[in-house]
Amino acid sequence: MNKNDQTRRKFLKTISAYSVALSLFGVSYANVKKMKKPNIILVLTDDLGWADTSVRMMKDRSDSKSNIYQTPNLERMAKQSMIFSNAYSSSPVCSPTRDSILYGKTPARLHHSILLGKAKIEPEALTIPRVMKKTDSAYITAHFGKWGCSPKTPEEAGYDVSDGDTDNWHGDWRNINGKKQLLPANDPKRIFSVTKRVCSFIEHQVKVNRPFYIQISHYAVHVNHYALEETINKYRQAGLDESAAKYAAMIENLDTGLGKLLDKIDELNIIDNTYIIFTSDNGAGDNNGPLKGGKASLWEGGIRIPTVVQGPGIQAGTYCDIPIVGWDFLPTFKHLAGDSTPLPDDFDGGSLHSLFEKVSNGIVKRDTKDLIFHYPWFDSLPMSAIRRDDFKLVKDLNTNETRLFNLAHDIGETTDVMDSNADIAEEMRQTLEMYLNAVNAEKIENLRNEREETLHKWIKRDEQILGKLEKQIIISNDPKEKIGIKKEYDMIKKRIQGQNAALDRVAKGRLMKAW
Repeated sequence: MNKNDQTRRKFLKTISAYSVALSLFGVSYANVKKMKKPNIILVLTDDLGWADTSVRMMKDRSDSKSNIYQTPNLERMAKQSMIFSNAYSSSPVCSPTRDSILYGKTPARLHHSILLGKAKIEPEALTIPRVMKKTDSAYITAHFGKWGCSPKTPEEAGYDVSDGDTDNWHGDWRNINGKKQLLPANDPKRIFSVTKRVCSFIEHQVKVNRPFYIQISHYAVHVNHYALEETINKYRQAGLDESAAKYAAMIENLDTGLGKLLDKIDELNIIDNTYIIFTSDNGAGDNNGPLKGGKASLWEGGIRIPTVVQGPGIQAGTYCDIPIVGWDFLPTFKHLAGDSTPLPDDFDGGSLHSLFEKVSNGIVKRDTKDLIFHYPWFDSLPMSAIRRDDFKLVKDLNTNETRLFNLAHDIGETTDVMDSNADIAEEMRQTLEMYLNAVNAEKIENLRNEREETLHKWIKRDEQILGKLEKQIIISNDPKEKIGIKKEYDMIKKRIQGQNAALDRVAKGRLMKAW
């Protein structure tokens, strides 16, 4: 079979899968409603920092973009878009953010504030795909790339089509069980294959005149860092060391994937009826420009993210200073799809449509008016935070101390203005604590105790295994068998060492201070 035949068969197989997904919902192509509902594409990158692109995230700050990383396609998109200077991820780490976007609620309300665990929510709860189909059954919804949410698969969350139960390692390995590495030579972090599937999906929906919602969750730029060799060489020649060159090249490759998506939208002539949202799941580990901190902290570097939105009625080349957050997307997409009725009051987000129309003169109406963040991680920087207008109050969950920053004048969070704004600080502190109590948010000491209990159980189990292996080594007369047993013994012993190290980190976490 030649390469063209293989490609054709793969495409037909993909379209067949879409047809099956449609039939499950009792919809045939012939009966698809021919309505001008907008298409919506959410491009969610992984660990892309606020200043990791060549697009200024703040109009009057040259340090809100990178002078090294090159993202010409995002620049191209930004010229036709609104840039949100105060856009936030729902969490400083990945999976809580993804659940928060999916459900339109804070990680604290979902009881999924840290990487471990699952959101506490009913299986049939409203999600973005369910909201879209409830608003108009003509919508088809798809998820491509990294999943990493509480439901086992995107289909369990209401998506029609997906890549399945995927997570970080699917961006690194060709075969998960066999641990066969995904060679990055032509498709680092699956950037291009994911984009290709998205473009095929879009082309088919345009052909059958069906509106769509797509979430593209890229595996990049999360570690490990891979990129095309020719792109890495470009940054090596610019003087970057190997690690920095790979990171810069991966960002550029990710941008190339975005360019292929934009090209397909232009080719199909659907830009006038398509919203594209480009954003990230949390800040970068570093490279966050003037912002303090990074991933896994509630300082601005951990949660302020690059966000660019293009679509019908959005003023090209504009900047919006109004704070927005990941749990705003569900109500926004619901409104764009034609349903402006209020959501139940246990949804935290609000629609951004007013900002799309009026930029910084718009208003986001939320049931939870302030942006409230909660990150009770048990072994490093456990914090809560609340953003109201220009003020941000952060709380150290180890000491219960709070500090207040005016982000309009102090984006780097260097100066505590608590003393000169005591009333505002106290009101914000009370609001933060009342909200966390009302949603029964996870408590840091409970999480620590649970973690320690689990680690002790694992250590006890593995020590018992070691004891059995020691006896097997003594009684075995087969040299090859002894080598195999010894290999397993060393592996278990190493695992116990890691568990004890984790216990030490939890103990040290109790002593950590945010400042």
